[in-house]
Amino acid sequence: MISERKLQSSKWAGWQAVRAQSVSSRIIEQVWDALFRGELTPGDRLGSEVELAQKLGVSRVPVRDAFRTLQALGIIDIKVGAHGGAFIAAGDAKRFADALAVQLKLVGISIEEMFDSQIAIETMAAELAAKRATEDDLAHLRELVDELARMSSKPLSKTAAVQFTQVSMRFHEALVDAAHNRALAAQFRALRIVLEPIYSRRTSDAIARRVVASHKDLIDSIEARDADRARTLMRHRLEVVRAHQLMKAVDSPDP
Repeated sequence: MISERKLQSSKWAGWQAVRAQSVSSRIIEQVWDALFRGELTPGDRLGSEVELAQKLGVSRVPVRDAFRTLQALGIIDIKVGAHGGAFIAAGDAKRFADALAVQLKLVGISIEEMFDSQIAIETMAAELAAKRATEDDLAHLRELVDELARMSSKPLSKTAAVQFTQVSMRFHEALVDAAHNRALAAQFRALRIVLEPIYSRRTSDAIARRVVASHKDLIDSIEARDADRARTLMRHRLEVVRAHQLMKAVDSPDP
């Protein structure tokens, strides 16, 4: 038997009795609700399978099932050993972005929806970057534009066009990062995974030159701390891109 003292090693004391027919789902629901109420935070220990099974008066099987689901959702980490058990996981922006990108693909998000989302995210990011970007942020943005300028100085092969698009998307991601808003950054990383293949197939020499010029203007407005101009430039540029891409999608739909 586990001592009462050991059972109290679980930091969170908000457990409630669960019905036998829905034990696993009720455990998951309790952890989920407590997390969003702020009662559980990263690093908090929930307990081991044995501890929780005894605390809740159930077998270890539904507890194990609940742990598996919570771990798959990225809510908990499982640690083994004398001081192991289930712990509330630390946030992982990359994991979130990857998972969101997969879901966007699976639900069949349209090209139009993707560009609408990009405009919403990057327009706000450009405005915030003009207010919050550091010298390091600006230096990184200029490095990326210089790289794009070198690539666009000669005709782009099919492979070079893909590489140009990848660097340009890195610029967009760096711009969103310069806004210093983690919610925007995570959403854009997910969107980038879905958008990049579309841009890559349609990059031409003329488009590459316009991209470089547009990026330079945007950096100048951010460096000048002109949030209105940065927002306007970004919205105008992305709306033009959206219109052209949607037109091409109608003329020659993707396979």
